[in-house]
Formats: sequence, C-alpha cells, structure tokens
Amino acid sequence: MSIKDNIVFKKKELLYFCIQRLLFGFSYSLMIPIIPLYFNTLGLGTFIIGIVMSVYGISKALAQVLVGIVCDKLGDKLVLIISFGLMTLVPLLYTFTNSGFIASIIYILQGAVLGISAPATFSLLSRSLDEDKRGECIGYASAVFTLGGAIGAIIGGFIFTKLNNYKLVFYLTSIGILLTIIFIIIKIRKAKFVNKCKKEKESISCKIKGIIETIKNEGLLAKIILLGCIALLGDFIYGAIVCIFPFYGQEVLNSTPFYTSVIISIYLFVFGIFAPLGGVTSDKIGVKKQLLISFIVMIISLFILSMVKSIALFTIVIIIYFLGATFLNSALQNSLLKFGENEKIKGIVFGVVGACESLGYAIAPVISSCIYELNKRYFFPILLISTVIIYVIFLLLKKKVFST
Repeated sequence: MSIKDNIVFKKKELLYFCIQRLLFGFSYSLMIPIIPLYFNTLGLGTFIIGIVMSVYGISKALAQVLVGIVCDKLGDKLVLIISFGLMTLVPLLYTFTNSGFIASIIYILQGAVLGISAPATFSLLSRSLDEDKRGECIGYASAVFTLGGAIGAIIGGFIFTKLNNYKLVFYLTSIGILLTIIFIIIKIRKAKFVNKCKKEKESISCKIKGIIETIKNEGLLAKIILLGCIALLGDFIYGAIVCIFPFYGQEVLNSTPFYTSVIISIYLFVFGIFAPLGGVTSDKIGVKKQLLISFIVMIISLFILSMVKSIALFTIVIIIYFLGATFLNSALQNSLLKFGENEKIKGIVFGVVGACESLGYAIAPVISSCIYELNKRYFFPILLISTVIIYVIFLLLKKKVFST
C-alpha cells in the first residue's frame, strides 16, 4: 500500500488533526524534562515537587470536567484555540519569576489550561474519523502526539544540558504552541452542530439535566464508569513509573540514571510506533477482546517485574508490558470516541474520562512514593494490584457494557 492510500492522507480532516497534534506534542514536550530541574534551581525539594505534580493533575482533572459541560456549546475549535492561547503564555510566565512558590502556582495553572483542551481534542478527533477504520485513525492520532512529544522532550533536554538555558526552552515552547494555533485557525473547520436547549440559549442546569437523561435512557453509565477506570489506571501507572522508576532503577536494579531515562523513552516510542497497530486490531477483533488480552499481558508482565532483578530480563518484560498498555489504550480510545456520535453528551463524557486520566496521574506520585518509602520491593506489586482491581471491574461490567 502506498503512502497516498494511507487513511491519514486520504482524509484531510484526520491529516490536519494529526498535524496539529504533532506540532503541539512536540512544542509542549520541549519544556517537560526541564521543569523539575527548573523547580530544583528555585529551591524546591523532590517531595515538594511531587506534591506540586499531584495538584497539577487535580487541577487538570477539574478543568476537564467543567469544560466538558460547555465544550459542545462553545464549539471544540474555539475551546482549543482559547486553551492553546493560554498555554502560549505559561512558558513565558516561568521566565519572569525566581520564586519557587510562584512557579508552583504557574505549574498548577498549566495543568488546568491543559485540561481545558482535552474535551475539545477528543471532540475534534471524533469528527475527524473514518467510521470504517475508527481504531486505525485513533492509533495514528495517538502515535503522532506521542512521537512528537518524545522528540520534543529529547531536544528540550539536549538544549538545557548543552546550553544550561531553561529560558530558551520556554521561549521555543511558546513559539511552537503559537504556530500550532495559527495552523488550527487556518486548517481546522468549525463543528457544524452547537447544542441548544429548544430555541433558547441553553442554561448549564438544562444541559446537565439533558446529559443525565441521555445517559440513563441509553444505558451508558456502566460504559462511562469502565472507560473512566481504565483511563485512571493507565495514567496512574505512567505517573508512578515517571515519579519512582528513576529511584527504583538505581536502588533496586542497581542500574544507571541513563538506563532509567532510556526505559521511559522506550515507553514513548513503543506507544508511538504500535498505537496505529493497536487501533487496527481493535477494529478487527473488537474492543472487548482486545481489552481482555491487553489486561492479561499487563498482569503477567507486572507479576514478573515484581520479582525480577536481572536488568536484561527486566528490560524485555517491561517492553512487553508497554505493548500491553499501548493496545489497552488503543481499545480505550476506540470505545471512547464512539461517544463522538452522540452530540448531547460527548463533551461531558470526554471531560469525565479525561479527568479520570488526570486523577490517576495526580494520585500516582503521592501513593507510589509512600509505598516506595515503606518498602522498595512493593513498587511493582502495587501496580499489579491496581491492574487486577480494574481487570475485575472490567469482568463485572463487560457483559453490560458491550451488549449496548
């Protein structure tokens, strides 16, 4: 199959969506690896940085839910432009302060601003899909953001390491996000549908009432709960690994800091490369079967990781775990974006599930650090137990969820 026959190039809306995600993923991730180092230069310790990261996740989660309620009313394109416009200012604000407290406040606001964009991003993607190849489209959309992020993080870290100039990284981040906004304004079309309550402008209470009635009448509550739980698990484990694995690698596996950074980079590249394949397989074998297989792979992998001490074996097994997590996420996104067909509730559903992701990332640093301090060998067992709990919820709800 030639490149021109690829679904991304055949469907312009999807191509434009992928380009803007690539641009934003690259630009935003330029500053990600240097923010903890920047905080450290301002006198913040690792424990305080962990707390700030948790509050960041909470602010992001709250913003996603609140914006999800009104996203359909304002239009996803406008919400995305507003969010990215605010995000353009965030890196610049860092360059004007030498206070750790003020920088922490800016970072928490950064979480809220990023949260504003999530429901709009899901909504925009849902109307950019080819319905016959939903999973494949989602895979490509996820891949370009992750690959852009991986490249941006590497370049941002390289610039800071070589030049020791965090301000330059922040400036480049703002410029990149600004270019993303310009691309969105020019290439992304407005949604044709804007929700209204009868003939008058819809009040928030009217909209919430309509959302509740739709979810109840169409029997969607179980599905929303399941997707929210899976989303929470994914970001909980990712947040825990990002926060604790640099210490676990050195103190338990006796590895080098370089090895731990390579493992996190491998996760991003595995996700970026295999997300399209995960989307294709979810179309072919179905979301339910892919979720089941992914859970089994993750549980077995985490069980082995809980016991292994050999770096070689650990590396092989954690890559297998990353594959399972990637395919789980592809199935999650495939199922979630079917809500894009329901104009009444898609904004709040995207907001709630996105908030669950943010909540998982928010609680991960606190819980994982406490467990790790209690016993370093408990780190992967707690991730295993978390996965088993969500797997049990999946088994309990799957019949009801996938019969609707």
